[in-house]
Amino acid sequence: MKRALSFIFLVFTLLLVACEEGPFTSTSSMLVVSEKGHSSDYQEYWIKGYDPNNQTKEESFKVIVQEEMAWHLIEENKEYISSYTKEGDGDWVLEQIEPKGTDKE
Repeated sequence: MKRALSFIFLVFTLLLVACEEGPFTSTSSMLVVSEKGHSSDYQEYWIKGYDPNNQTKEESFKVIVQEEMAWHLIEENKEYISSYTKEGDGDWVLEQIEPKGTDKE
């Protein structure tokens, strides 16, 4: 009985893992913001940017900004220290951003 329950638990766990969207990715990098925008109904805010250490402006990618106030503070053509996440094939989502060279004391 114990063996059967263990087997059922294993199968159930494997099914849950297989049904997920995919791996969760988290990245921290420099980010030069090349463009800002929002949806026509102002429900989604985004930036486009690239890591100047690994990419060019032509390789800019979209990052969803969930906090409207943060989006208003972000400036185009400025370099930031940022972290952003992605689940499976979903969009990148901004987690944290701060201007390059900001002293923390």
